[in-house]
Amino acid sequence: MSRQRVVSFLSGTMQIDLRRELEVLKAKGAESRKQKDLLWRKLCEVVATTGSVVHANEFMAMYEDRLAFDKLSTSEPERTHDIFRALEEANVPRWRQIKAQHLSANYELVNQLGGPVDATIEMLKQEGRQSKMQWLLQFHGVGAKYSRNIWMDICDPDFCNSIALDARVKTFAEKLGFDRNSNTLEADLLEFAKSCKLNGWEFDRLVFNFGDLILQQSR
Repeated sequence: MSRQRVVSFLSGTMQIDLRRELEVLKAKGAESRKQKDLLWRKLCEVVATTGSVVHANEFMAMYEDRLAFDKLSTSEPERTHDIFRALEEANVPRWRQIKAQHLSANYELVNQLGGPVDATIEMLKQEGRQSKMQWLLQFHGVGAKYSRNIWMDICDPDFCNSIALDARVKTFAEKLGFDRNSNTLEADLLEFAKSCKLNGWEFDRLVFNFGDLILQQSR
């Protein structure tokens, strides 16, 4: 795969207007930031997508009726069981018991912060890129990737030039000839994104949502 062909496709006039798609994604991210229970929703999404995004939508479709904070039991064993059953019914793959335990434990942490509304307010009060990531790391199941990706999902300005190095991005980079295991991969991809007239967030979202299409159109 020629890097120059990808540059030409992404920086030029696209047959499919991916720049318009980016604007839609940005608008959705900004709108999601207004959700009063934003943090709890994101923690639910973490267990839905860790290891695989397969059936994540089916799990999150249960949110209003079964997974919203006030729908879950205050009893830890009952709450963990109910989360596990939701993961099972949605066919979310991998580590269901551990995921259920993580989300149940996060319920307690959010409760200690005053509930989902107050916890979200506290989350959005954080200042600076590192502080924002560090704050999220206190929650079970939130590692380096999600501590960054959650902020990227809501188009936080401190993360406009970030790339979440997940499996899709690494595979895409590898097909362009980058070393997926390089310590400088994010920096290399940021430089590549710049040549495509994109910032890191834009490049990341395009690869995640349209990576296969970009490669196909760039052949």
